Amino acid sequence: MQPKYGPEVRKLAQDLYVVQGYTFDEIAELPDMPSPRTVRRWAEDGKWADMCPSYSAEMAFSKKINQLVDKVDKNESDYKELEFCTRQLCQLNKSKLVPTSKQRASNESNGTNEHGRKKKKKKKNDCSSITVEMLDELKEKLLYPHQLHWFENQDHRARFILKPRQIGATFFFSFEAFYDAVVNGRNKIFISASRDQAEVFKANIISLVHEHFGIELTGSPMVLTLKGGKTVKLIFKSTNARTAQSESGDLYIDEVFWIPKYKTLRSLAQAMATHKHLRITYFSTPSVTSHEAYDHWNGKWYRKTKACNDPEFAVNVSHKALKNGLECDDGIWRQMLTVHDVVESGFDRIDIEVLENEYSQDEFDNLFMCKFIDDAHSAFNLKQLMACVGDSSKWDDFDLDYERPFGLKPVVIGFDPARYGDKAFVAVLSLPMKPGEKFRLLESIDLSGNDFEAMAREIKELTERYNVQHIGVDTTGMGYGVWELISKFFPNAEPIHYNPIIKNQMVIKALNVIKNRRFEFDKDAVSIASSFINIRRKVVGDAITYATNRTESTGHADIAWAIMHAMKFEPLDGNASGRQTSVGMAA
Repeated sequence: MQPKYGPEVRKLAQDLYVVQGYTFDEIAELPDMPSPRTVRRWAEDGKWADMCPSYSAEMAFSKKINQLVDKVDKNESDYKELEFCTRQLCQLNKSKLVPTSKQRASNESNGTNEHGRKKKKKKKNDCSSITVEMLDELKEKLLYPHQLHWFENQDHRARFILKPRQIGATFFFSFEAFYDAVVNGRNKIFISASRDQAEVFKANIISLVHEHFGIELTGSPMVLTLKGGKTVKLIFKSTNARTAQSESGDLYIDEVFWIPKYKTLRSLAQAMATHKHLRITYFSTPSVTSHEAYDHWNGKWYRKTKACNDPEFAVNVSHKALKNGLECDDGIWRQMLTVHDVVESGFDRIDIEVLENEYSQDEFDNLFMCKFIDDAHSAFNLKQLMACVGDSSKWDDFDLDYERPFGLKPVVIGFDPARYGDKAFVAVLSLPMKPGEKFRLLESIDLSGNDFEAMAREIKELTERYNVQHIGVDTTGMGYGVWELISKFFPNAEPIHYNPIIKNQMVIKALNVIKNRRFEFDKDAVSIASSFINIRRKVVGDAITYATNRTESTGHADIAWAIMHAMKFEPLDGNASGRQTSVGMAA
């Protein structure tokens, strides 16, 4: 493998792109710079150009903040980068609160912070100077009406909130938890559907406190010093609740409808909030009706275990009943918020018309209208998909920072340009070379909005970075033009013209791979799983085929189909021995 580019090169590329407006091609033309493909990957990883709320951008900055905070011997460059990342994360959460550079310069020259208060050198994790008045002032500046409503209803023993994507829930509960930890001294425990999401909780609190109070927080768990020398702990976990069983505190569990083995986790986690003064908050976007958390949401678990002698018992989980929040008969305060609710209440960061044009009706309903997917007709099982979630940090043979991230090992590529609209996804998977080996999703790239030539160029760059054995391209519609361009530099690119037989073959192959846990993916687990479960069985005449409710304005489940286009290279029986690859010759 070729050596990595150092952090100085990456930082220079970032400054050229963000500050000076250079394109990827222009950066690549400069001395000692990598290819445009590498620069693009750096930009995507760091979300350099993403200055609006984004789940991926949040995660990117959160990871970097946590890495810098946990670094023992930080230099001046580390502190500058930490400052930059915390400001960016604050901007993602509430951009209008970030002071301008002129304001910052004035404050720094006066030795004051953004509130005009005199700066003081503060000890790490020392929050003893923070008062409830300061927190209340911040609350009024930071929170939107729907978040203030959550704040006003935080004293219920249990809350369960069903919500649309990207309305600031993770940020709000980070703020609420810190507020209460400082004011009331109760420990906080955060459990998330993924490691990445757990990092967002932690980074939100770090950036919030750093930005507004000038205090550096560190440690895991994070132990805060309060007034009078008291301490309080903030504990951040992913779905492995066993590692925190000895702890006690208020419990926050996010994206519950995407957590595998939810019943087991809930029974373990809920014990951490056994004492009557402690609170439990569940919040999530919806997934499928078969998820174990669904019975918790609709009260069925309570009817089975607590109210079995009352056949009339039921929890009304309609939007009409829960729009403003309601404490139900099982003691849980529930709320169902749609995107229309939050926008009408004053949330000005979403344009509903834009979303309606970008998503099919089914996808819009699932992502933004709190509609669960009835997976009785879904081709894929969410439980099996979530069992395929892995940890790419443990893949010691793969590193995106290298010019050849996977060395000479073979990969397969799937490309779904989408027959309608402008959605286009590329998936790069490791190619299993022996029985039982897994397909690993190494990269998933959104090429939406590019023309034929740009899409083909991106895929050509992938062939220069990886030892590509197969490229499968959907040629049913506009993809034919892209396939023609790809075949010029990769003659063996396979055109896939959709028909019921081809679709059945691809879905059956993917079902077998997923059922046997021969698929592993790490990044964007929720979106990838969601993409697969939105593929439905459909009867056409006397045959069964598969569809994803495409519309003329958009494609749907594009990343799932791209993955299946790549998997198609392996025979249905999974026999790798009869397949020719060039790995031997390349080596």
